[in-house]
Amino acid sequence: MSDVSHPEPSYDPERVAAAARSADPGLPEEDAGRLAREAWAHLRDVGAGDPPEIARRLMAGPSQTGATPANVVAKAACDYCTELGIDPQS
Repeated sequence: MSDVSHPEPSYDPERVAAAARSADPGLPEEDAGRLAREAWAHLRDVGAGDPPEIARRLMAGPSQTGATPANVVAKAACDYCTELGIDPQS
């Protein structure tokens, strides 16, 4: 028998966007996906322990997003990393 290796979990912006849309059904799918992708770069800079900072960075980004979408996606992104044990800064 051989050992079955399980790949390390990785950041999945589609799942983060889905979690954000679940928390805020009014969040457009396109916006959720774009913000979830943008969040990864900020997570790599800040880490997953500071959702408010991730949200601030999303709001200041090129898309000029509002506070509610930024907060919902930032929380979903940080929760996703925490729940799966993903360290964005490693």
